[in-house]
This record gives sequence, C-alpha cells and structure tokens, in this order.
Amino acid sequence: MDLDEVKKTIQNFFQENTVTIVGSGLSLAEGIPGMNSLSSELQLRIPTMIADADDVDKWKKISSDLSSGVGLEQALHNTKPTLGLEEAIRKTTAEYIGDAECLVLQDIMFKQKCLRFSRYISHFNIRNNGLIVITTNYDRLIEYACEMNGIRIDTLFIGNYFAKYSPSQSKYMFCTNISKRKGKPIAEFAPRVTILKPHGCLSWHMIGGDPYSIPQAPFADSLIITPGINKYKEGYSVPFDIHRSKANEAIDAAQRYIIIGYGFSDDHLETHLVRQLENGKPALILTYSLSDKARNIIRRSKNITAICSDGNNGSVVLTCEGEYTFLNLNLWDLNNMLEEVF
Repeated sequence: MDLDEVKKTIQNFFQENTVTIVGSGLSLAEGIPGMNSLSSELQLRIPTMIADADDVDKWKKISSDLSSGVGLEQALHNTKPTLGLEEAIRKTTAEYIGDAECLVLQDIMFKQKCLRFSRYISHFNIRNNGLIVITTNYDRLIEYACEMNGIRIDTLFIGNYFAKYSPSQSKYMFCTNISKRKGKPIAEFAPRVTILKPHGCLSWHMIGGDPYSIPQAPFADSLIITPGINKYKEGYSVPFDIHRSKANEAIDAAQRYIIIGYGFSDDHLETHLVRQLENGKPALILTYSLSDKARNIIRRSKNITAICSDGNNGSVVLTCEGEYTFLNLNLWDLNNMLEEVF
C-alpha cells in the first residue's frame, strides 16, 4: 500500500451516511485531561470528600490499584464503589473535565484556536439528512466545533438556556420550509449534525425528575456516567438510554465509519459496532495508539483501515492484510491528516 492509495481510501470516507465515532483521544489532543490525569486528580481530591468508613475502605483499595498502575476503569471494576463514593467520583470528574473545557473555550474565544473537529466537519457536504456523531466524551468541543462552522446541532433537547429533553421532537427545530410534492406537504430541514452522547454531557442536569440541557449550570451536578461497573446499569436510565439506543441504530444503518481517538472499551456501543465491522462495513480508525482489542478487530475485518503513531514522528497503517509504515508523516493526527489528504 503506497501513500496515494492511503489518501484515496481516506477521501472515500468523507461522504453522506458516514457515522463519526469520537473517543477521548480527540479531546485529549485539544487539552482535555485523559484517564491518567483524571486518576491523579481523583487521588488528590476524593480523600477530602469522604468520611464514611465504608467509603474510605473502598477508596483505599481503588487508590492502591491506581498507584500500582491499574487503569481507572479496571480499578473501579476490581472494587465496586459505594453510592457515596461513586457520587464523589462523578462530581470530581465533571468539575475537572469542565474546568479544562473552560480553558479550551477561552483559547477559542480569545486566541482564535481552531478545533480539529472544525476542520474535520468542514470536509463534509452536509445535506438535508445531516450527519451523526457519536461520542463517549462529556465535554462540548464537538458542539463548539460545529457551531463555529455555522452548522446547527441536534442533541435531542429543545431550547438553548433551559432546554427540555425531547428526542422525538428536537428534529423539528431545524425545519426551514414546508413544500408540496404531488399535493403532499414535505418538510425541508437545515443541514445539521446530530450529536449522541451515551455517557452524558456537562450540560445535562436532572431537575424534578426530568433531564434538561443547561449550558451555564455548575458542572458539579452534571449528568455523566463515570467508569466502572455501574456505568452499564446507568446507561439504561433517562436520558442515557435514548442516546445509547439512537447511537446503536445509527451504527447499524451507517454505510461507513470514521472512528477518532476511540479505544474500543465500551460495551454500550461495541455489541453493534464490532458486529458491523466484522460483517465488512468500511471503517477508518485514527488514533495515537491501538489497543490489543482494536488490533484483533482489525485482523478479523476486511474493510478497516487504521492509522496510528509509529512511536516517533511517523504513522503505521494497518489493515487485515498487514502493516505499512510511513516515516515523518503524522496521518493519525486529525489536523495533519486533513492537511495531507485534502
């Protein structure tokens, strides 16, 4: 496989009916802390937030795992946190990610920072049906990136400042005209990106038992699902359930996927995603490093092109047929890839 072939392969993914799946790797590249930094923050803050003996005992075990190099997700699987401890973890996570997001937003506003996803989305011709983006991230960088490009977003809420959760009605906010064809009314919609967040968002809050999107509200009460065993149970409650269900429907209906900075570590999505990949649907994976699980999926799937770092300043392109190294070319990074390919 030569470079021209790689470029043509990449270009073929920028079409309608492509679903984009975004993981923490993309936010990390923009300055949002990843799991390692979050683990350190939790170890710093959690001991000051808990007093119950059971909470303290469970946290000591989790903290010991983290100190020995166990990842946060695995540490929370090894020791199931109490409800009080889990709430402290959720609050700390939301505030830590939210504070980092505020710094990125300041760079966008005052330093004219251009987000990678802004450049990415500009290479799609978004038409009446729009595009779907699925992300496991809590931050709102994708939302910022789309609106900076003049593209409307649908997050399944209706409103701006105190937005009501209304997944069956939100699409009608984008209706621009009602025309008639053969005497029948036909709704026309503005181009839009539907953003599905099965793990929640910093904007989401529960008020009186109903979910709302309130962008200006404090982060501490944000509706997010933190890592660990309980995230699978929480994923079946409102509003996570509809976002998860619609994400899986989009995965099943897509013609192809672009997967950015995603580590293949979420069972909420992968039951559907892995099945579609192994059945031959094309996918482009862009990430700094590939997990063993991702590599196994690539070996079993005939239409995946994965691009990761070679550990220096180059890229490795992987398919089921083999690996190809390109020196001094960071195709795995979204910015560099777009500059090189388009």
